[in-house]
Amino acid sequence: MNKLKPSVRSYIHDDNIYKRYLRPEEASKILGLDESRIIQFASAAGAIYQLPRILLIRHQRLEDYMKHLYKVHGTNKLVHKKYVRIGEGSIIYSIGHHRFIEMARAAGAVYKINEGTGGTVLINLELFDDYMEQFREKAVPMKNPLWKESES
Repeated sequence: MNKLKPSVRSYIHDDNIYKRYLRPEEASKILGLDESRIIQFASAAGAIYQLPRILLIRHQRLEDYMKHLYKVHGTNKLVHKKYVRIGEGSIIYSIGHHRFIEMARAAGAVYKINEGTGGTVLINLELFDDYMEQFREKAVPMKNPLWKESES
């Protein structure tokens, strides 16, 4: 049986913690890229948060941006994948196979190649992403903002 540690501080150095915001050096260790590339990707993803003396990267937003990138085996090159198979897509979006293919059909993102025996079904991720945007909830303004507009 696992027991919880009595203090939150005891979890600070635990490797199993999923951090929502990372410093560029932490992100480069996790993703295996140099810091300059991480900052470029984070900037393109809109995941950079510049605080007075700290640069933070929103981990989830960076991963969402990079999820369509595929590392070419044997090299350090990253290639943007536009089409994936059903299994890959359901893993990327954390959706079951049946739900994923149902949503992909609704999005008009399904491509069937060689429909006969042993055909391949590919999903266009750009079309699927556009379709997914309709399910996003609107932002709710904070009651007590952390800073005033004039301070930023």
